[in-house]
Amino acid sequence: MNDFFRQFSLGIGTWFESWGFIRRNNLVHYFLYPILLSILLGMGAIALIRSGVKQVMGWITPYIDYTALPDGNWWDKTLDILSDMGSYGIAFILWLIAIYTFRKASKYITLALMSPIMALLSEKTEAILTGKEYPLDSQQLVRDIVRGIVLAIRNFVVEIFLSVILIWGIDLLLTLAFPPLGVALSPVFAVLSFCIGAYFYGFSTMDYFFERQRYGMSKSVQEVRKRKGLAVANGTVFNLLIMVPFIGVTIATVTCTVAATLALYRLVPAEKGVRSANQ
Repeated sequence: MNDFFRQFSLGIGTWFESWGFIRRNNLVHYFLYPILLSILLGMGAIALIRSGVKQVMGWITPYIDYTALPDGNWWDKTLDILSDMGSYGIAFILWLIAIYTFRKASKYITLALMSPIMALLSEKTEAILTGKEYPLDSQQLVRDIVRGIVLAIRNFVVEIFLSVILIWGIDLLLTLAFPPLGVALSPVFAVLSFCIGAYFYGFSTMDYFFERQRYGMSKSVQEVRKRKGLAVANGTVFNLLIMVPFIGVTIATVTCTVAATLALYRLVPAEKGVRSANQ
């Protein structure tokens, strides 16, 4: 437990340090890439959600549309109003569900699409710290991108299972069976769900470091588990920042990637080829 809080403290501390590190080492231009991605992703999401809701409403509307009935009495007019209210209500609910789903998935979509930039940024950060330059390797870059995408998908599926299906499923069952207990435990389940998401977001920013050590996916999972306090801390900052529209994803992807590399540079033993940052 002491290790967890020590790692957590280091993760928070290195996030604050990352700002100065980015400024001193001329890495500010890395903020431009997630800004562009946020704009494109936001525009694409709105268009996709609008099209999807329109399609679903096209299927549903015939079942609740009473406007085809002949007018002439107050009941027919009431049915017309109810039909319109039902259509707008269902459309509103569909928009809410779509937006929630997108916001949940967008974090991993961002991690997947930003993987080449985050990999380069993590590599550049380590090069500044250690003086070790990594030659440009297009094949390795492709492998980094594929690994980042696979990892994002893997973490998204696991998080959905643990936080949505398992935790919220248990909360729902408790609420239905024992309402007072379910309501009382809801905040606890919310915190657990948040921490699970934070762990996997932190995992994604840390994996670039372990990939450069030529660790396979399973080995990287083991290494992150040893440093779960760091993963939760880094992912907590990432999770909170990305809730802020547009600017959040810009800050999160850059600063959390740098912070994860700074922290791992200090945590990973010297025998793994990385010196202490305090030297």
